[in-house]
This record gives sequence, structure tokens and C-alpha cells, in this order.
Amino acid sequence: MTRVLESPLHAFRVHPVEELGLLIDGHDYYREFYRAALRAERSIMLSGWQFDSEVELLRGPDAENSELPVKLLKFLDRLCGLKPELQIWLLAWDFNAVFAAEREWMQEIVFGWSTNERLQFRFDDNHVERGCHHQKFAVIDDDISFLGGLDLCDARWDDCQHRQCNPLRINVGGDAGKPFHDIQAFIRGREFASSLRELFRCRWERAGGTFSERPTSRATPAARIEVASLRPIRARRAALSRTDPHGSPDGPKLCEEIKLLHLAAIDAADRLIYAETQYLSAHTICDALEQRMRAEQRSRLEIVMILNMRGETLKEQAAVGLAQAKIIDQLRKTAAATGHQLGLYYTLPACDPSEKPERATYIHSKLMIVDDVLLTVGSANLTNRSMSIDTELNLTVESDDDDELTRSIRTIRAELLAEHTGGAPVDIVEGLVAHLDALAANGESGTESEACRLRRHPSPTPGERAALALIDPQKLPFDPDRVEDFDEEIKDNFTRGFSQVVRDLFGSKKDKG
Repeated sequence: MTRVLESPLHAFRVHPVEELGLLIDGHDYYREFYRAALRAERSIMLSGWQFDSEVELLRGPDAENSELPVKLLKFLDRLCGLKPELQIWLLAWDFNAVFAAEREWMQEIVFGWSTNERLQFRFDDNHVERGCHHQKFAVIDDDISFLGGLDLCDARWDDCQHRQCNPLRINVGGDAGKPFHDIQAFIRGREFASSLRELFRCRWERAGGTFSERPTSRATPAARIEVASLRPIRARRAALSRTDPHGSPDGPKLCEEIKLLHLAAIDAADRLIYAETQYLSAHTICDALEQRMRAEQRSRLEIVMILNMRGETLKEQAAVGLAQAKIIDQLRKTAAATGHQLGLYYTLPACDPSEKPERATYIHSKLMIVDDVLLTVGSANLTNRSMSIDTELNLTVESDDDDELTRSIRTIRAELLAEHTGGAPVDIVEGLVAHLDALAANGESGTESEACRLRRHPSPTPGERAALALIDPQKLPFDPDRVEDFDEEIKDNFTRGFSQVVRDLFGSKKDKG
């Protein structure tokens, strides 16, 4: 594989890092954020798509052994009370009304009422039309950072076992949460944290806030914590890439570094592309995969993607479900015609072999590994909007003849597949899709079902195929790929076709899957 990562085309900053790794699933991230925040002395900056004041960061034995509150807002407020020089900022997307029923109401009052004056909360509505702020990162004492797909909010916590029933996976409202998989990176390094701090400050001020810091009595070094659950990445440098129509913090406007990075990585792949994504609807990603598979005199690839079985809500199905169904169909046809090995899968929660899982584990992670030498992880899904109009943030490492880094990336891939299959780590490359297909087939037939939770992703339903015959899903308005307002063709297409799409997708229980 030729070297991919090029700055400034694919990244706006590349920095040395002292320590780097992945935290897999909410149990590990929430706990490690809590531990790092406990030792903060000067500052905590949190940027997110969503926050919930009552979300429990620690659960079970972790919560029982904690002397401080475990709910987010009470915990942060207590920290301010205990540490007179600590300042905390929370910056959340000022969400669209379509999400109102799923969000905590009046958060500016909730986070500001009777809390310490050094704890500040602000909504950010400084995004382009139809876009959203989707960056999820934290910076503690200008040294420790977290970055990825996880928000500190309701319905995100789970552990790596993804059991069908977990008494600790209880949402704020008291109902049982669904099995949920995600990834967050942990980074220790002052230059890296400084870039995130600069990005946070720019967004805070664009959102109307004043980013003023109180003078501190001493320059306290960040606490050295041991991150027990970290999956190490043996990199010495890491890159930051954006999607951002405003180009925060330093331009240029309409940054598409994440998209350009993915396209270059796909084109450069020699043996393997492994991806986890909540949605697969970006036509540019589909085109790049097809182009690479059709390239003559290039090596055959093993392409593995872990996806959701279906969108779980009407919003998800309408926004990306139809486009994803079309892309899956296209990629399978191209792979069959060109001889590449393509494996598209979803995964089930752990349960007793005699039980039928109620739902698939929800995949919320956003990660791609290419040839075990390049790894990118962050907030960006493989959707049009994540590549163009939303604000997104990814971290990327690439091996340059560094065997130790390559081994650590391969180990992470193998362990992620172990989590999804419920079995042993899978570190092979050649024959990987055939191996996973065999495991999935055994599970589907009832043979060794307790040993493999992986399942082959279903083909488009009859309802989806009927809808695809009527409308081009890329022209629906939910997952735009450009900043400009809708043109008349898109508006007319939406008006004429959407009601029929909804009827075809949701009119039959059989077609819902």
C-alpha cells in the first residue's frame, strides 16, 4: 500500500502523541473520562452532538466505589466546588426540532441552574442550512483528549459483551437500553490537545460565547493516569481531519479532509478494507469502492463492513435506509463481477442459545482500517452529510514501515471482530470474508449459534426495491452532499416520491425485517 496521509489535503494538523489507543464501548469511555476528569485541575472542554445531565458515567461496582456523584451534571458541578481553579465548558449542537421528543428539555436552564459559575453550557447553532454539529471530543488540562463517536448522553452505555439483557444498561427514563457498540480514542499529548482546544474555542466564540479563562496560581501538569481498558495504538504521531463548511478553527472554508482521506485510502488499498459505520449512504464512498474493485491489474481485496441491520426509526430509514440498500446492492454486484471478496454484516447481542435475540446490536462506531497500516476513527459516518455539510472530526494514524504500529492496528481489528462474532480474535487477511461468511452461516443455521453472533447483511427488501424503482434516494433531502440549498429538481423529487417511499418501506410488517 502506498502512503496515503497527506497534510493539508487529508488533515489540518499532525502532532506527536505520548500515548494513544481506543476505548471500546461506553463502559470503558465513560469510566476513563470520569477518572481523567477527577484529576483535572484547570479545564475540561466538552463538545458533543448531545449531552444529558442525568446520564450515569459509572455503573455497578464502579459506581458503588465512587465517593462523588456519578451523574454527569452533578459530577461536573461537584468538581468545580472541590477545585477552585477548575473551569468547565460544554458545547452542544442546538438540535433540530425533529429531535425534540428525544432530548432533555431546557438544557441551558438545567445546566446553569444552581450550578457553579465556572461550569458553562452553550448551544451551538452556527452550522450551515440542513447541517449539524456532530463533533464529539473532550480536552482535559490541555493534555488528555478523547475523540470519537460517543456522546455523554442517554442510550449510549454498554460493555463489550453486548448482552441482550444487562441490568446496568438502564436509560435515564428507567427503561432498558439496547445493545450498543461504539469507539472513542484516548490521546495524551499537549500539541494534540492544543489543536482541539483551539477548535473548541473557535466554535464557542462563533456560538456567541466569551472564552475567558481565570488566571491560575500555578501551572499544574496534567495528572498521569493509567488507562487500564485502553487498546493501544503504537503510534508516535496522529493526524486530525475535519468535515466543516466553516473551516473552524483556521479554514479553509468547506473542509472535506475526511472525505478526501477515505477516498485516497480506498484507492490505495492492496489487501484489506475493514470498516464499521452506523450508516453507509455516501455515494462518493460507493463510487470509490466500485472504482477500486473495477481497477484492472490491481490486487483482489477483502472488504469487510460491520453495519446496522436496518435503521431503527422512521427518521433513520427515511434519511439513509433507502440509499444504503441501493449501495449494498451495487457493491455486491460489483464484487461478484470483479472477483473481490465483500462481506457486509450485522451482529447480534449475546444471549442464551435457546433465546431469539430481540434486536441486533446497534452499531454506532465510525472506523476504517486499510491494510492494517492506516486507521481512522472519529465522528464521521459514511454518509453524504458526514462528508460534506456537518461538522465532523477524525483521528488518523498511518504506519511508515513501523511494524509495531502495524501489529497494534491488526490486533485492534482482530479484537473488534472477536467482539462482533462472540468468538476468538480474527487477525487473518487472506480468506477473511470466507471465514466470516462461514461463521455467520453456522449461526444462521442454528449450528454453533452460541459461538458466532455475526450475520450476513440482508439484501434490500421488496419494499425497498419497489421504492428504488420510483426514486433516486440520493435526491431525497435528508442526506445532502452539498452546502447549497435544494434546487427545484430535488424539491420536486421529494414532493412526488417521499410519500410513496414511506408506504413501500413501512406499509408491511413483513418488509420491515
